[in-house]
Amino acid sequence: MKIIILGKRDQMGTTPNIRVKGMSRIAYNFLWDPEIRHYAFSPETQKEVDDIFRTQGKIYHHMYFSVWLEPKKEEAKPKPAKKKGRPKKKAAAAA
Repeated sequence: MKIIILGKRDQMGTTPNIRVKGMSRIAYNFLWDPEIRHYAFSPETQKEVDDIFRTQGKIYHHMYFSVWLEPKKEEAKPKPAKKKGRPKKKAAAAA
């Protein structure tokens, strides 16, 4: 799970990171993630998540956050074994 900053989707003319201070005045470093093309932060605890989301509309009036959930990786399912059927007829030798 990553927290992303909405509205900051390109890195043209900007720094490679954005520092956001939470309500507890702890600075969180949002780094540019080229894979998802957003500034993202990976929180370690629920306290960090709550602290970041409390800032929108209070400290940062024009900065909004969202959660980026990574898609689930499908596990490789074992392929079923081929059923053994009747053996194929061999071509009759031309006489």
